[in-house]
Amino acid sequence: MGDPPPDVAVTVSALSSRSGAGVVRTRRLVLEPMSGEFMRMIMSKDWAAAARVLGTSFPHEWREDGWDWLAPRVAEGVLDPRVLGWATRLARIADTDGAGRGPVIAEAGFHGPPDSEGWVEIGYRVVADHRRRGFAAEAVSGLLDWATERGVAGVKASVGLGNDASRNLLLNLGFTGHGSYRHDSLGEQRIFRRATRHTT
Repeated sequence: MGDPPPDVAVTVSALSSRSGAGVVRTRRLVLEPMSGEFMRMIMSKDWAAAARVLGTSFPHEWREDGWDWLAPRVAEGVLDPRVLGWATRLARIADTDGAGRGPVIAEAGFHGPPDSEGWVEIGYRVVADHRRRGFAAEAVSGLLDWATERGVAGVKASVGLGNDASRNLLLNLGFTGHGSYRHDSLGEQRIFRRATRHTT
């Protein structure tokens, strides 16, 4: 969380080449949007196919999490592949040449395109063995820059009441608290928001 703001570049990778959405690169990470085909592999638990695309195994600790929430993004991506840039991304540590060929260490991205008011919601998590190294903050910061460059009015996030690490991460990145709500399965969630420079 104490890392300096990352420099962000955008390119295209094999994982996302058909999505029309660029790869976001930060100082240490490569964040790749998932194509519709790859999302289908995850939803169907075809881990062998996913490993062939990634060149490494999909994190075991995420395999039983229930990925059906990706279905709306797949359907939207069929109509407009650019929508997949507003879905979740897989993060890997960048190699010396800037490519991300190592294991997946984090998932970070948006819950969909901007709403009618121009806001997007962000989510993120890090594989257990790679936590407490600033990767979540770096991924979120890179995605904030990416979204701001595309003219969003602001970014919001929901955090469980007991998740102090995530709350502190957001506060350190300039988010402020804006009440709470009760999620059907996750329980009480605090809402955090950060307006961008495009807010009028």
